[in-house]
Amino acid sequence: MRAGDDMPRGERRARRPRRTGRGRILLVVVAIGLFILITTLRSIASFYTDYLWFQSIGQTGVWRGVLGTKLMLAVVFIAAFFVLLWVNLFIADRIAPKFRPAGPEEELIERYHELVGRRTGLVRIVVALLFAIIAGAGASGQWQEWLLFRNSVDFGVKDAQFGKDVGFYVFQLPFLNFLLGWIFAAFVIIFIVTAVAHYLNGGIRVQTPFQRVTPQVKAHLSVLLALLALTKAGLYYLQQFSLTTSTRGTVDGATYTDVHTQLPAIRLLLIISLFSVALFLYNIFRRGWVLPVLGVGLWAFVAVVAGSIVPALVQKFRVEPQESARERPYIERNITATRSAMNLANVQMTDFGNDDSLTTNDLQSNSDTVGNIRVWDPNIIPNTYRALQALKPFYKIEDVDVDRYTIDGQKTQVVLSARELNSSGSPQQSWEGTHLAFTHGYGLVLSSSSKLTSDGQPDQRIRGIPITNDTNIKLDQPGIYFGQGLDGYVVVNSKRQEIDYEDSAGNNVPTTYNGSDGIELSSWIKKAAFALRFGDFNPLVSGNVTSSSKILINRDINARLQAIAPFLTWDGDPYPVIINGRVQWIVDGYTTTDKYPYAQRAITENHGNLTGRFNYVRNSVKAVVDAYDGTTTLYIVDHNDPIARAYQKAFPSLFATSDPSEELRSHFRYPEDLFRTQTDMWGRYHLDNPDAFYTNGSGWTVAPDPGTSVQTGASSTTPTAPNPDNPPPATGGIAPYYQLLRVPGDSPQAEQSFVILRPFVPTKGNNQQMTAFMTARSDPDHYGEMQTFVMPGNRLPPSPALVASTMSSDTQVSSLQTLLGINTGGSRLLFGNLLIVPIDQSLMYVRPVYVQAAGENTPPLLRKVVVQFANKVQVADTLAAALKSFPQFSDLPLPSGQVAGPTTPQNPTPQPSLTAADLLAQAAQDFADADTALKNGDLATYQQKIKSAQANVTKAQQLLGGTSPPASTTSTTAPSSSSGAGPPPSSTTTTASTTTTTAPASA
Repeated sequence: MRAGDDMPRGERRARRPRRTGRGRILLVVVAIGLFILITTLRSIASFYTDYLWFQSIGQTGVWRGVLGTKLMLAVVFIAAFFVLLWVNLFIADRIAPKFRPAGPEEELIERYHELVGRRTGLVRIVVALLFAIIAGAGASGQWQEWLLFRNSVDFGVKDAQFGKDVGFYVFQLPFLNFLLGWIFAAFVIIFIVTAVAHYLNGGIRVQTPFQRVTPQVKAHLSVLLALLALTKAGLYYLQQFSLTTSTRGTVDGATYTDVHTQLPAIRLLLIISLFSVALFLYNIFRRGWVLPVLGVGLWAFVAVVAGSIVPALVQKFRVEPQESARERPYIERNITATRSAMNLANVQMTDFGNDDSLTTNDLQSNSDTVGNIRVWDPNIIPNTYRALQALKPFYKIEDVDVDRYTIDGQKTQVVLSARELNSSGSPQQSWEGTHLAFTHGYGLVLSSSSKLTSDGQPDQRIRGIPITNDTNIKLDQPGIYFGQGLDGYVVVNSKRQEIDYEDSAGNNVPTTYNGSDGIELSSWIKKAAFALRFGDFNPLVSGNVTSSSKILINRDINARLQAIAPFLTWDGDPYPVIINGRVQWIVDGYTTTDKYPYAQRAITENHGNLTGRFNYVRNSVKAVVDAYDGTTTLYIVDHNDPIARAYQKAFPSLFATSDPSEELRSHFRYPEDLFRTQTDMWGRYHLDNPDAFYTNGSGWTVAPDPGTSVQTGASSTTPTAPNPDNPPPATGGIAPYYQLLRVPGDSPQAEQSFVILRPFVPTKGNNQQMTAFMTARSDPDHYGEMQTFVMPGNRLPPSPALVASTMSSDTQVSSLQTLLGINTGGSRLLFGNLLIVPIDQSLMYVRPVYVQAAGENTPPLLRKVVVQFANKVQVADTLAAALKSFPQFSDLPLPSGQVAGPTTPQNPTPQPSLTAADLLAQAAQDFADADTALKNGDLATYQQKIKSAQANVTKAQQLLGGTSPPASTTSTTAPSSSSGAGPPPSSTTTTASTTTTTAPASA
């Protein structure tokens, strides 16, 4: 007998290597698992904390909806590809020949089969799964297209070529194109992998004198080719609809060549592809390659010749020689579609008189408009606010916005800015200081846009810390926890008290956050997750963080909205308003698409966040974010927008079911970026005649920005009139700007409207005359109403660039350097944006002038206002004084809403330097007028102006103590007596060297 322990020892000796091998495999698996866990741990934490954040704001439906759609698409497409490839590989194995013919390839095939052995089924699964993941995972990126496809609605508008509802092109066609394109690519991959499988199984031989492909393999591959051809036929069917957004012709859309050449070619290719399907299916029984090669060859030939060469020849030799006639009906389609897609179909065209006949009575009857003419440029005043109202290094003034409020019983245009948190300026740059103590901004600054104090500062009606409020606008909650440019996180309700603000004595005033936003750090798992998310372990280990502490994330307004509604385009300029005693941020949301049939692609250069390729846009959503607790409400304000309705169907809990309050609607603004896009398009699309549109002879373009065309201090030459043939350099289209005024044509009893305005000049020829200006209203009862005021052809007013040049040539402007004493110390002049103010049937141009002293954080102060009306320029300390300087307004009382502003002390003895400069400036103007009179042959006026100039020079010398005027950099010389026109030459000199900075025009 065998010893009792022989068998167990033998078994142990035989099994020990197995256990060792399994142990090694287990260690490898564990090591790989740990590596994956460590490398993905931060991503897992971000995923988990995102869910917590959506849960905290009550929007888990959006989180689940987007994530679920992505997962569903990925799983469905991965599964579909896996099944298709696995079935074909299974068929390839089943029809593999039992005996493989000998040949030079057999050795390689034998090695493959030895390696695979009996694992053929496993290899089939692994190969199918690997390719499925590669091919199907990317489908999750089509989640928006799927949501729109699933929730599509009708536009109620049919395209001009195929008669289909526009909703088919916007909602259904994009996903159908992706689906068929994916199926075609999938069958190409499956065909190649299946052919390789047949080769490995012996069904295909390359180097053999015998049969290279077995009949069964030919039949299998013929079926796959038939499916490829059928899918391509479906793509051709959809491709014909894509012609409606073609860019081949003179305008976007299916034009002459597309309709008469490209469309028939696509339909021919569709027929050929269906014919090829029949050939491939017939080849299952014939089992040859002649018919497939014939079908593919014919297919390729027609695709190249009919699909590419012929359309190019037709476009070149048939269309271009008589393009206007060939493209006329398609231009009509494009005009109609573009106006509809860009929301320009209802723009009202109104004739504007431009009669320059304003009187004092007219200004008085429009005193509310005059009183709200903005003299504080929102591009200049941020520096003033920062110097005067930032107050502490840990506060910042990001930008200043224009709005309107009822103050002291009058509707008043204001400029305002929130005082936001600047964490980098915190006096405690520790984790505790930047994340626990200094957590929020405080209050805002609000001023009338047209008023100033006696020292040239804004008339700040809401200011300071704690808040000083000189208005009837209630502001109960000044905390600003959510704003612009806030990244990272803060922790509130910790053991470390938050600092609300510092009082006048420098003492910290504490506060406790009681808002609804925030995620409670009630467990160490949450603390650890946020520690991993931000790469900062302080939330996990700090003793100041308790279970009742809250962490605030996504505090930046745009980042917050992008996370909540990533399918919308959000305006890059949130603006604060005061509603019900709280600071609220309003942000405009846009829906866009590039699939609207026949609509022209938008011009989107320098349009903020509203960029990219699109030919349809609507401002359908207004988001309101509470600055204190982050409560976010999305209102659909354009229920006629089908895209917004589709997203509302997809995410019913995301949008508010009620309409915005009247108080909130009173602060809605027509968006600047949208108005830029629309005015850029309207310059040409105001033409509804296709022939006029094609030639574009009557087209407009947005008026050039005056840029730096206003320069003070002419150098060594007499000021000359602007040359229309050589206009000052422009810096691009002038930016639109907001104004509070009575729209021309409204009744005298009508209230002022808050409008955004942008002017036009001719596209061709002399662009120094203004052809029209366009407005869009923001008033609740007239929101979005657009109107174009067209100038009379025989009385075109000057463009902003020409007005700026005229202002530059005026001696009152050119002498501002001397008048304001800016010749030493590094001070500089700042010119604000040039405003066009329509009053009744006349236009007035207003430009403020600021002085900024040398040194850091010095506030620009308003010192002068330049007004041009009826081709005359006046400069004064205030708008009211400038208006009263015009002869036709000399008896004008102080306009409503204006204050006197800074005034020059009235001493018995004039200030020598200031008065002498005034006299020298007048002398320069007299010499310029004399030159003009001489050119016109008016000798009497010439002699009068020369005498006046000499008298002013003499008075200036007397005021300067009998000495000569200061050293000259600008000279004006009268003609010599040899001309027979006047006295001997006389010369005066003025110092007028300046540093000028012109702010970019903006709202």
